[in-house]
Amino acid sequence: MLETDPRFKVFRGAFIQSISDQRAEFIPDGLVLVASAGEDCGRIVAMGETARVAAAYGLELKDESPGQGTHVAGDLWLPAFFDTHFHWVQDAVREMAKYSLIEWLNNITFPEEAKFADAAFADRQAKQFWESILSLGTVGGLCYSSIHEVALDAAMQWAPADFYIGNVLMTMECPDYLQQSEADAIAIVQSCARRYGRRYIASPRFAPTTAPAVMRAAAEAAQANAAFQQTHLGETLAEIDWVLDIYRKLPGFEDVGSYTEIYQRVGMLGEQSVFGHCIHLTADEWRLLAESGSRIASCPTSNAPVENMGLGSGLFDYPTAEAYGVPWSLASDIGGGPYLSMFDVMHSFVWQNRAIGRADATYTKALHRATSQGAKLMDLPDRGVLREGAFFDAIRLRMPQGQFTAGDAEPILAAFFEQIPDRKSTETLVQETFVKGESRFKRGASTCD
Repeated sequence: MLETDPRFKVFRGAFIQSISDQRAEFIPDGLVLVASAGEDCGRIVAMGETARVAAAYGLELKDESPGQGTHVAGDLWLPAFFDTHFHWVQDAVREMAKYSLIEWLNNITFPEEAKFADAAFADRQAKQFWESILSLGTVGGLCYSSIHEVALDAAMQWAPADFYIGNVLMTMECPDYLQQSEADAIAIVQSCARRYGRRYIASPRFAPTTAPAVMRAAAEAAQANAAFQQTHLGETLAEIDWVLDIYRKLPGFEDVGSYTEIYQRVGMLGEQSVFGHCIHLTADEWRLLAESGSRIASCPTSNAPVENMGLGSGLFDYPTAEAYGVPWSLASDIGGGPYLSMFDVMHSFVWQNRAIGRADATYTKALHRATSQGAKLMDLPDRGVLREGAFFDAIRLRMPQGQFTAGDAEPILAAFFEQIPDRKSTETLVQETFVKGESRFKRGASTCD
């Protein structure tokens, strides 16, 4: 233990720092000092090996280091997660069987989302969902609600502040019970953008269900608030054929060359635009995304083979994204993805990519893309990363069994994932979640704070 110091909140244990796609550092016996007051409250003041940090700040060690060489029992600390693409209103159906994207939407997703027209139902579901998300170590992200303003209001009430949320916009090619008029869709965007500012993210569901005029109005509302936009792009080949068939019959789009070009023509490409999936893109589409500064949320569990509880859409080509300089991060995409835990997403990313020979698909890379890169995609550079000067967004876990030396964290990350008994168990791994230095969930407590 350490003597109490009013300047700091003091955290001790084994830490993993995510530094880049290629590097994560393991500190077997580490100490983190977090400012407890003042303008830097919640930020990491110092981080490193326990004896060194304690000596530098005059803190007395009351017991011997638990490190004792290469193994430390007890706590393992990781940066907290940022999930950049998910649908909170699909939580109840995420583990249901899936066969194809369009069938899934029509038979499962749309009927579930229709329930959120009821304000009392939406409020109950929102309270439960947004309490549970912190138990999974996810502290921020980009989220889709249903078309209903009452569901958006409920989500905004219960969600932590670093979740940006938008109601999906659907004005054509969808069931009557979810279809908005163009005027109503534009009105709700403008109203919610005024009410919620940057937390409101303009969210056309995707081009086939959203009229061009509505997408343009949503883009304008987002840009006026310096806010984000989000939608889906290039998830399946059937979807691409469908959307091009629709748009080439619309005035002004007869000659459109690609799915991405549709979004370009309505003003949706840009540095605060995040496109989900992006699995099936042409070279011209990659160039459009790169030149506009647009960003991608990759959803490996949702796009996984049907036998692995995904929609079988394919595998995101992250080497090409990186070659073009297109920023990307990992996301759960529930309900297409079956589990909201980013641990499940990270594991899926690794095994799917390794199966086709991508040797650099490591747990180190997965951790980086699920934490600091997710926050960076949201223009939050001091979040989801354990380093001096950043906010203390962290999750406390139990150490995996084994002998682990200081330095490269890949061996301990691999051991941690190998010791997870099944996918469902990923939802119970987090023992405590901290957001900006404050404990927001602790396993065994009655509720999330």
